[in-house]
Amino acid sequence: MPSLFSFGGEPPVQDYVIMGGKTSPGRCELVGAGTPRKWDIRAGYGLSGATVVYAGDGLAKFDLNVFLWEDSHWSDWDDFASVLEKAPKGQRPKAVGISHPILVTRPLNITSVVVEDVLQPVQDESGEWMIAVKLLEYRAPLAVLGTPNQAIPPLQKAPLPVAQDEADRQIQALLKQFTAGLQ
Repeated sequence: MPSLFSFGGEPPVQDYVIMGGKTSPGRCELVGAGTPRKWDIRAGYGLSGATVVYAGDGLAKFDLNVFLWEDSHWSDWDDFASVLEKAPKGQRPKAVGISHPILVTRPLNITSVVVEDVLQPVQDESGEWMIAVKLLEYRAPLAVLGTPNQAIPPLQKAPLPVAQDEADRQIQALLKQFTAGLQ
């Protein structure tokens, strides 16, 4: 992944994102994208202080603010909004690819998102409209499977115990005596 330094030390200037193959209309800004980490804070009983244990990577939650001011932006918004719609009833929502130089550089490396919410358009005093889109980073789950450190021993068959009372033992003794007499 490229870093900010691959842009000549200057931050990249791009006022649109590409989501699901569609370019955002007007001007956009990304707000709050990050690289959260989960930490488990453990305080010991009878101890002063605590320690932290790393509990994995979190998912970035951030906003995409889209600013519209021309009539053509609204028709372009209608096309772009198709990637932001809810999934049809009975179907699961899917992740959408996203591309912007800030998102794909280190340390963010965000290339796929799910839409949490699309807020209503709000107009400011200059007449410009803003639509906030709440996004959540999507990462496919990773299955980390351990390997056994030794082989499982084969199952040994033990003779099945037989419940017997005194009469059963006498019958078996007489059967042995009888079969011995036949030989």
